Amino acid sequence: MKSNNTHFVHQTAKTVLITSVALALLLPPGLAAADSTSVSSNTTVTQVSTQAPVTTTNSEADLTKVKFTQEQAIAKLKELFPSLKDATVNNVQLGSNQSYPPPANQMIWNIQWQIQEGSMGYGFSSEVDAISGDIISTYISYPRENNESYYPPKISQPQALEIAKAFVAKAATSVKSSDLQLNENAGYNYFSNTLFGPVQYSYYFSVMKNGLPSGSDNINIAVDGNGNVIQFSKFSQGLEYPSAQPKITLEQAQKQFAEQFDVGLFYIPTYKNGKPNNWILGWRPVDQSLYPIDALTGKRIDYEGKESVSTAVVYSDVAKSKDVFQARTSTTELTAKEAEQLVKKVAYIPADRKLISQSLRNDYQDTNRKIWQLYWGGSGNERFIGAGFPEQSSAEIDAKTGEILQYQIQTYGATQDNKKEEPAPAGGKKLSEAEAKTKVLSIINSLYPQASQKLKLLEYGDNSSVTSDGTGFRYQFIRYHQGIPVSDSNLTVSLDLYGRLISYMGNRIDGIDEITLSPKATISKKEALESYKPKYQTKLRYTQVGGYYSYNSYAAPKVKLVYDTTFDESNGLYQVLDAATGKWVAVYDYLGQQDAQISATDIKGHAAEQPLSELVKYHVITPDADGKVNPDQEITVGDWLTYLAKASNPNFSSYIANNERKTVAGVKPENSYYDVVTYAADRKWINKDQSLQIDSKLTREQLAVQLANFLKYNKLTAYLDKDVTVSQFSDSASINNKGAVALVVKLGILKDDNGKFNPQQTVTKALAATVIMKLVELQGKTDQIIGQ
Repeated sequence: MKSNNTHFVHQTAKTVLITSVALALLLPPGLAAADSTSVSSNTTVTQVSTQAPVTTTNSEADLTKVKFTQEQAIAKLKELFPSLKDATVNNVQLGSNQSYPPPANQMIWNIQWQIQEGSMGYGFSSEVDAISGDIISTYISYPRENNESYYPPKISQPQALEIAKAFVAKAATSVKSSDLQLNENAGYNYFSNTLFGPVQYSYYFSVMKNGLPSGSDNINIAVDGNGNVIQFSKFSQGLEYPSAQPKITLEQAQKQFAEQFDVGLFYIPTYKNGKPNNWILGWRPVDQSLYPIDALTGKRIDYEGKESVSTAVVYSDVAKSKDVFQARTSTTELTAKEAEQLVKKVAYIPADRKLISQSLRNDYQDTNRKIWQLYWGGSGNERFIGAGFPEQSSAEIDAKTGEILQYQIQTYGATQDNKKEEPAPAGGKKLSEAEAKTKVLSIINSLYPQASQKLKLLEYGDNSSVTSDGTGFRYQFIRYHQGIPVSDSNLTVSLDLYGRLISYMGNRIDGIDEITLSPKATISKKEALESYKPKYQTKLRYTQVGGYYSYNSYAAPKVKLVYDTTFDESNGLYQVLDAATGKWVAVYDYLGQQDAQISATDIKGHAAEQPLSELVKYHVITPDADGKVNPDQEITVGDWLTYLAKASNPNFSSYIANNERKTVAGVKPENSYYDVVTYAADRKWINKDQSLQIDSKLTREQLAVQLANFLKYNKLTAYLDKDVTVSQFSDSASINNKGAVALVVKLGILKDDNGKFNPQQTVTKALAATVIMKLVELQGKTDQIIGQ
C-alpha cells in the first residue's frame, strides 16, 4: 500500500534524533551516559555472591537454552572491569521486563550490582548475552568525589582508540574486528574538552553486515584519560538483514535523487548549548527529497519502510473558527483540578482512567513558564508513573494562561499486539476525511493562540490525513512568520475516527514573533539547489526503519538495503545555507561538533603562547574570523567567569536550562553573561545575592578574590589577611583584599612585578590563560577539588 502520510514521521524522527545527539553531547561524559552506558572508572565493584536469586520474565527467557551461565557472565565482567571487585550482586535475572515494549531478545543476563560506601548504598546494572557471552552493557555509576590531577591525560586519543578496539575484541567475541567501522561523523566520537576534571574519549562503531555498515547494530565505548574503559554498550535488535546485492545501480539511484532533490525557504533557529540563540533565513532540504531509495525495489520509502509517493507539500490557511483560545487573565496560577478540566473539555481521556499524578514545574522548553504535568491511569498504575507502561494519558498545561501544550492518550505508545480499540462515543459516528479536517481546524483554533494568523496546515495529497492503520486521522501544522514557514516549529494533531483528540504535540520555540530578518532571499532557489547538490553523496547501506512510536501506533523495526544520501559534515554537523549570505551555517553548536584543531594567528612568540594555545585547543578561547586571539586585550568579569565555566564544562548552559530565569547576582536574564553567572552562582563561585559588575574590566585584585571563591578558600583568606606576603609589596597599602592576594601569591597563581602587586591593573586574555593553566596544574595538589 502506498503511503503519503508518513511525511509526518520523518520530520518528527529526524528532530528527535538530532536533538538526542545534541543533548547527549551537551552533557559531560558521566552525565551524558547516566541513562545509557555509564561506568565509573574508579568504581570498585564485586565481591560477588553467585548464589544471587535468578528469575525469568517470560516464555522467551528459557534457562534450558542458556549457553553462557550467570557465573561466567559475572566472572567476565570482573575480568574486563577490574573496578568490579568490591561490589555485591544482589539479583540476577534472565530476560528483562523493565522497559516497554520488552526487548525482543530475552536471553540476556540482567545483573544488578550493589556497592556500599558507609551508610550509603548505590545500585547499577550490567547485561550479558546468555547465548554468545557478549557484554551488552555495563552501568557502574555512583557519586564519588575524586581529587586527582587529570591534566595532561596519560593517554592520547589515538592510544585510547586502540584500547577501545582491544576491549571490544574481548567484550564482544561474536563481532569480528574487521566488522567494526568507526563512525567519524556520528557526533559520538569526540574528546571530552574539559581542562578541569576527568578526560573521556568516546567512540561509536557500526557493525558491518554483509560488507556494509549496519543500520541497526552498533557499539559505543568510552575510555578515560588513564586508559580505563568506563562505558560500554552493544546494541542489536537481532533483526534480519536482506541481501547486500542491489537490484538497481548506484547511477540509477543518483539520477533519481538529483531529479527529486528539493529545498525550501525557512526561518531557521540556530542552537547553542541546546537552546535557540539566533535566527537565519535559510534554504534547507525538503524532508521528502531525502527519503532513501529501496535498493531492491527502486522505490522511495519513508522511515517506516513504506513506499512514499513524492507529492508537493501544500501549505493551507487555517480558517478561524468560533471557538478560539483565550488566555486566562487571572494573576493566580491554575489549580491541578482546573488544569484537568481544561484538558477534558477538548481531549479524549478513556473513562477507566483517573488522575494519578499532578506536578507543577518549570517548562523544559521555556523556563519562564510554569506548567502542570498531569497523568491519568487505570487503577493500580499510580506507582508506575514514567515506567514505560502504556495505559497512561498525559498532558502539559500552562499554569498561568491555561494553554494546553501537549496531550497524549497513550503516553508511551502501544504496540499493535496490545493496542485496544476505544469504545465509540454515545451517538457518535465515524467522520469522513472532509469532516475530520473541519474538526481538526476547530480544535487547533481552541488550542493554539491566534492559530488562524500564525499557523498553516501541511497537506501531502489525497488520503494523507488517514493514519497508516486506518484507525484515525493525523495532521501537521507549521508556524508561519512574515509569510515564511519556521523550521522546528511543527505541531502534530491526531484524532480518532470519531473526531476525538487523542494526540497533540509540538516544538515550542521562543522568539518567533521577534524575528526581524527580511523574508526576501538574496540567494535564489536555483542557486541554493546548486550549492546543496555537491554536498550530498549517495551510498549503498543498510538502514533501520521503524522501531518507534508515532501517532499512537508502534512501527515495528526492520532493516532495509537502501541508497541513502549523506551530507558532507566535514565542516560541522548539520548545516544549512543562509539565504542572505550564501554561507553555510551550523544549526547546532556543541562539544564535539568540530574536532579540527583551531589555530590562532597572533600568539606565536607571545610570553603566554603555551597557555593561550591550550585554551584555544580546549575551546575556552575562540579566535575571531581572522584567527586572532588578541592576547593583550583586557577582559571583563563576565569574560573571566566564562573562561572558568568553559574550562570546567564547555556546555555549562545545559545545566541551568531548567532554572527559573530571574536576576542572579544583579545580572538580568537578557544579559549575554546571564547563563555563565547562573552557572557560577550554582557552584558558589560567586555570591548570588551580591551584585556583580559583570561588564566592568577585571582587575588583578578582583581576580585574586575570584580565585579564592573558585578554590573555595574564602575562610582561609580571612586568616591570611595580615600575612607578611602582602605587606612586602611596595603597594600593599592600596590592596583591600589582602587575604585573597596572599592566598593566590602563596599558591603561585599570581606573582609580583618588581615588588609590586598592581592591584588595579586590568587583566588581559594572556594573563587569564596563564592563571587558568596554573589552576589546571594544581588539580590533585589541594585539599579542595578544583573546578568540578
